[in-house]
Amino acid sequence: MPKPDELLFAFKTFTGAMAALYLSLWLGLDNPYWAMATAFIVAQPFSGAMRSKALYRLGGTAIGGTAAVAMVPNLVNAPALLSLALALWLGMCLYFSLLDRSPRAYTFMLAGYTAGIIGFPSVTAPQHIFQTALTRVEEISIGITCTTAFGLLVFPRPLGPVLARRMAGWTKPAVNWAVAALSGHDDSAAARDGRAHLAFEAIDTSAMIDLLAYDTSHLRDSVPYVSRLRVYLISLLPILSSIGDRVAQLYRLSGITPGLQHALDRTVAWMHGGTPEEADALLAEIVALEEAEHDWPGLLRASLALRLEELVSLAKHSREIRQHILHGEPPPEGQLERDFVAVVVHNRDHMLAALSGLAAATSVLLVCALWIFTAWPTGAGAAIMVAVACSFFAAQDNPAPAIAGMVRSSSLALICVGIYSFAVLPRVTCFEELYLVLLPAGMIIGLMISRPSTFAVGMNLSAIGATQMAVENGYVPGFATYANSSIAVLMGLGSALVMTRLIRSFGAAWTAERLTRASWREIAEAAEGRSGVDAAMLIGITVDRLGLMVPRLAAISANRDANLRALLGSLRVGLNMLGLHRELWRMPLAARRACEAVFTGVAAHYRADPRRPAPHALQDAIDESISLLAEDPHSHKTALMMLSGLRCVLFPAAPPPQIAPWTEPARRLA
Repeated sequence: MPKPDELLFAFKTFTGAMAALYLSLWLGLDNPYWAMATAFIVAQPFSGAMRSKALYRLGGTAIGGTAAVAMVPNLVNAPALLSLALALWLGMCLYFSLLDRSPRAYTFMLAGYTAGIIGFPSVTAPQHIFQTALTRVEEISIGITCTTAFGLLVFPRPLGPVLARRMAGWTKPAVNWAVAALSGHDDSAAARDGRAHLAFEAIDTSAMIDLLAYDTSHLRDSVPYVSRLRVYLISLLPILSSIGDRVAQLYRLSGITPGLQHALDRTVAWMHGGTPEEADALLAEIVALEEAEHDWPGLLRASLALRLEELVSLAKHSREIRQHILHGEPPPEGQLERDFVAVVVHNRDHMLAALSGLAAATSVLLVCALWIFTAWPTGAGAAIMVAVACSFFAAQDNPAPAIAGMVRSSSLALICVGIYSFAVLPRVTCFEELYLVLLPAGMIIGLMISRPSTFAVGMNLSAIGATQMAVENGYVPGFATYANSSIAVLMGLGSALVMTRLIRSFGAAWTAERLTRASWREIAEAAEGRSGVDAAMLIGITVDRLGLMVPRLAAISANRDANLRALLGSLRVGLNMLGLHRELWRMPLAARRACEAVFTGVAAHYRADPRRPAPHALQDAIDESISLLAEDPHSHKTALMMLSGLRCVLFPAAPPPQIAPWTEPARRLA
């Protein structure tokens, strides 16, 4: 049953749409029903999302209208060339839309198919293209204004409280994973759930944080702190992965000293709710453990202590920021500026974006060819539906099922349009009666839009229903017009479905594999010393891919945790490669040559398939580098840390390397 806030949203959305229709009718605009359709399309349950979508839709419409005005008059006498120009424009805009994963991508998508919406029907009257584009912008602006006004003025629903609950939900899985890692149980259910949950949340909430700047809640003023908290969440994943591996190896080697065990126990206790003051004392104890001892377990203990310092520092700053955001306490002073703190980087799949643009452009060209060859009176409507369908679902791994669903929902909408057009609307004599007869359908559509599970169906019903009903001044229903336009809608959607199945149907497994291989290439380039990213960027891009993989791995019933752990391990390999390259200048010639062999081996391993066991020659190169650098641990402690981390990831079950006794203790680097 619908909830009260869903009923309220549906009523506001329908009333805003009818207000837009009334104003457009009163102003005598050419297609007032576009204002009504726009009001439904822009409607969002949360005020921040609504304001953002309204702004970007208005901008995309203006850009698309300008493109149509530029193309149609100049190419109208060459229909094939005009079709090609509009198809290429759609494909290009869709390409950029998929590369930009922020809410701003809506502008590119709108610019693409709006040019078709304005341009295709104008080929028969190109002299009026400017007036058509201007009128369309006016109609859409009225729809945006009305639905936004009702959404923001009548019991607005801010996004901030929802995001605050999501952020509060980050604490428990993070603490559970940290406790499991610190206890040597990184393969426990708590650790598995924590990895998947944090990786998903770090990416899934990014759009909500971007929309927070448009929100009406008090959190709007805390956008920098919310963004920083998400950055710390991203940074936490490789640290907890490293801690879990180090603790497990030290337990296996019986290398946990009483001092380290005390620090681990204190860290577990503090993670359950310690104060910032307790964190400072804990950090002092951990720093004292970072002196490397004269054996392999000692090196592991020193590197573990370094990861513990990073964990406590991140957790301390995160708690201070969360207290400021959720409870209004004074904001923390300064922020962490360390190389383990990530920066936000988005994965961009140029091939997938190009294939989506190609599928859309090819579908439009085929429908336009049929339109031109048969002189089909409503062929423009089919071309428009192809552009819309290919754009709406381009971000999905396999858009074909969604487009098939759009065919079904559009068929239902067309049946309802027929009932209204020939049985109901001819009996309507005033706008008040129109409001009442459309109210049941409008409320159902509004309820569907308010729920994520039925959002797409609601949008399809509202867009197809409003545009195909075509309510306007002097409304006169005609069966021939209705039949032609209905056939155009279904043929356009069918063409989009066929071309999408041929060009753009890959599935979640294919996308997950591409994300994995993109990370492998990044690691290989880091080993070769030609990576264009630093440590913070590598953390950001890898965790972004992790977040994208989590729902896909769940959809294909893959071993999600094994894949996530493997990708986190690859991230740690890449970080060690970047750090080791920075240390080369300190090394003697023999050690440098040994490290070059390590770089070559790691690059070759990740260029091939790192799911296979790493070659034994790579282990020998790592052990030789450690042995040579251990002759002067005072100067090469950081490099030794990097090499030990690399060995732990690539050869976790290998026996400890043979290290000659050190002649002097290592001194902690600043």
